[in-house]
Amino acid sequence: MEKRMMSTNELINHMKSKGITFNFISENEASKTLNKVNYYFKVTSYRSNFPKNESNKYENLDFAYLVDLASIDMQLREYLFDLSIDIEHGIKVLLLNLISNDVNEDGYSIVEDFKINYPNQYQRTLKYLEKNKYLHDMYKKHHNNISIWVFLEVMTFGTLSIFVDFYLKRKNTRSVRQIHNYLKFSKNIRNACAHSNPLLVNIFSDKEFLRRPSAPIKSAAKQMNIPMNYLQDLKINDLVSLFFLHKKIQSKKMSEHRYNQGKKILTRFHRHKDWYADNTKLNTFFKILDILIDYINVQ
Repeated sequence: MEKRMMSTNELINHMKSKGITFNFISENEASKTLNKVNYYFKVTSYRSNFPKNESNKYENLDFAYLVDLASIDMQLREYLFDLSIDIEHGIKVLLLNLISNDVNEDGYSIVEDFKINYPNQYQRTLKYLEKNKYLHDMYKKHHNNISIWVFLEVMTFGTLSIFVDFYLKRKNTRSVRQIHNYLKFSKNIRNACAHSNPLLVNIFSDKEFLRRPSAPIKSAAKQMNIPMNYLQDLKINDLVSLFFLHKKIQSKKMSEHRYNQGKKILTRFHRHKDWYADNTKLNTFFKILDILIDYINVQ
């Protein structure tokens, strides 16, 4: 049965019927928020972090908490996406260095081999290059005989992930094998951030339960002093991969910058720490995030 579309006032009344209060943000201000700043589905998705009573109504949940978590989540996604971009750039630098210093590579045959093995990804990359208004001259100059340094520059993150697997079969090096082990998990975070999917939802829930974390993830978590039982949460598993890769790939200067950036996210969460004082899931998540942020700055 399809749900009936509701007006803003009806949505507010619906939230009130579910036990959500409007003590810190008035109903009038809430209406403005829903009409101009954020939409109902995204804001209310954060209610999954709060318990319900026997009457199936939320306890100690004000609309202001949801708006606050939406703001924190947006900043968190921006931060994690920055880490992902750093990783993407670092992988390309590492691959180009390996290929350029391999006497058996000429910079062109490897692209042809990739084309044979992954024709769809190859054509998709060339199509992107052709359609990109800022890079069209590069397409006209190189598309008939494209080199690895041009090809890597324009491939998407998804194609890069496939290329890592392709190169690992070609040259089974420790550095590329390590990227392979963690990239497939960290890209889940990258994709969620790129599509503005809320992260602070279903934290430590059965919906995101991972039965058997992989050995590389367990090894990384051990280095970070993160308890093994937390790895059964899918987001924690993927975040461990993201931060581990970033530390392996990025420079000390960039790590320091991302460390400082991450600490600001934690400060933002604690702005209204009294609102979440009894929320074990949220506090545990940000405690682990604090450990991850510290890890990228440890020498």
